[in-house]
Amino acid sequence: MTLKTLRYPGWHSLALAAMLLFPLPVYSQVTLTGAMLFSTTSTGAWNNYSELNTVGGDNWWDLWLALNPDATSPVNGPSDAEAGISIPLQVGKSYKYYFFGSGPCCTSSECFTALNLFLTVTVPPPGISVFGALNSASFLPDGNTTITLDGSPVAGPGTSFYNSGVVIVVLGGYDAPSRESARRRMPTFEFSPGDSLSFFGSFSLRVFPAAALSLSPVSGSGTKLTITGSGFAPAETVDIFAGRIGATLLSTPTTDSSGSFTVTIRGKYVPTAQETGQSGTGIIAFALETTDNGKSAIVVLVALQRTALAQVLADRSAGVLVFEKGVVSDASIEAAIRPFRKDFSLQSFGVVAQ
Repeated sequence: MTLKTLRYPGWHSLALAAMLLFPLPVYSQVTLTGAMLFSTTSTGAWNNYSELNTVGGDNWWDLWLALNPDATSPVNGPSDAEAGISIPLQVGKSYKYYFFGSGPCCTSSECFTALNLFLTVTVPPPGISVFGALNSASFLPDGNTTITLDGSPVAGPGTSFYNSGVVIVVLGGYDAPSRESARRRMPTFEFSPGDSLSFFGSFSLRVFPAAALSLSPVSGSGTKLTITGSGFAPAETVDIFAGRIGATLLSTPTTDSSGSFTVTIRGKYVPTAQETGQSGTGIIAFALETTDNGKSAIVVLVALQRTALAQVLADRSAGVLVFEKGVVSDASIEAAIRPFRKDFSLQSFGVVAQ
């Protein structure tokens, strides 16, 4: 009998929420009606400093948008009275905007900055709210205390996408370099060259129809995840990602004639029903335990013939540990796994196959 113990870091993808990407034509649109940029704490909380917005006639610094990094194709401005925006966002399209601003935004002591986007309406709360460190393209949803276009405190929605019920707008990118990397100099209330460094960065949006998605199980860990979708176009290919856009691609199902699909995603090397219980062939049994952080799994696979585990034993993927019972000592296996499961013991872990 051959026994194999596996730590597989990709296991956690079976317990994460999935995000849908599916460009489809002829749907309603939403409107980007405002943007607010400001500094935050490391947890995304508004710290009452460095506010810029797309509203004219108030006391906040103006936030200018353009279609290119040299600001030669401005979206709003050039005067303070023209700082407002009303940008239709159509399903199936992507948008990228470069922002510029004056004022003391985000100095070295204020190294986190937030972006609030208002969709369809300008009243609270923002439809999208994220924050991230300066000089970084990474960002997180902001559910902490944030602000409206007029600077009033409000709870953040804690999401990087907006769902109108018909259309979904996803923030695909948010990059906020420091002021020292600014491309232009401009005064406080005018979108034109000035005598001070301007805060510079960009954000991008993608727009999709609001189809429905359900998961089973909705949380926890297990050997498989079943994903069911509806409300798509017939024969449409759907990209399903773990956690966020651009992360691990879990599956690419194609919808049926009603615009629906069901797909089952299994853990790596988890045997199907057809592979188990067959006398003398294939993997005849398996068992698993999660690691202490719940993000990985320790799996034992049992087979009567070594050839049934050939693919597993040959796996050299980054972060995957493979041990063959009888070739590697029990003590060595336990020592390698205990950093991930402190009480791990082969005496209490395994499966009996007859």
